[in-house]
Amino acid sequence: MSTSTRHQPRTPATNRPRVVVPLWTTAVTAVVAAVAIAVVALLSGPRHSRPPAAAPAPPVTAVAATIDGQEIPVRELALYLAQERSATFTHFRQEFGAEDGPGFWTTEHDGRTPAAYLRERALADVTRVTVELHLAHREGLLADSGYDAFLANWQAENARRRTAVAAHQVIYGPVQYTESNYFTYVLNNLAAALRDRLTATRAITTPDSALRSWFTTHRADFPHQSFTTAHEQVRQAYVLARYQALIDHLAESAHVRVHHKVFDAVPTT
Repeated sequence: MSTSTRHQPRTPATNRPRVVVPLWTTAVTAVVAAVAIAVVALLSGPRHSRPPAAAPAPPVTAVAATIDGQEIPVRELALYLAQERSATFTHFRQEFGAEDGPGFWTTEHDGRTPAAYLRERALADVTRVTVELHLAHREGLLADSGYDAFLANWQAENARRRTAVAAHQVIYGPVQYTESNYFTYVLNNLAAALRDRLTATRAITTPDSALRSWFTTHRADFPHQSFTTAHEQVRQAYVLARYQALIDHLAESAHVRVHHKVFDAVPTT
């Protein structure tokens, strides 16, 4: 579509009436124009100034990381995020005076948000547990170190407990384990069995000289006891320390690959 404008004959300049515009009118017009421009700029605004929409949470089966070839699904990572959430909140409250609220997890402190800090702690935790499970598998204490195998065992254990309760049989522990509680239960028992296995195979040795040295260094942990009376306690503490050092070493040397598209989208709240 086009429009046309009919042009009128121009009045000679000498015959035009002279219009005098007061200075205050010009000033007001300029101010109004400036305000209008500012309002338009505020309303339209650059697109990047708006906070980006939150990414949708990935499915629980999506792989968030791979540790020494073992895939870590979102569902497993979520356990560690839940475990570390309270410690993360305490850290930022004590170190930076951060208060709980809608922006707590996304507000930066020294260049890092609580959400990023929480994910780092969860990744360190899952790395340590993964190498521990791999070691238990190599030592013949675990048939399958994958999380799918754990979930199958958890469901089977709860089914066994339901059957036992229905048959009025005695069971120890809860009638039904939550996923998190069963994982902690299995891991604690496995770690104890693994320490015993490593001691029995002399991967961890307990010479008397090392135990005496440990007793002397940690004398405050054994008040009113001699080395002889505290011998078994000293041995257990020494084995635990050696075991933890071994797992720490394996975790530090583990090959960790983070799948950031999934990992960064896992909810922290």
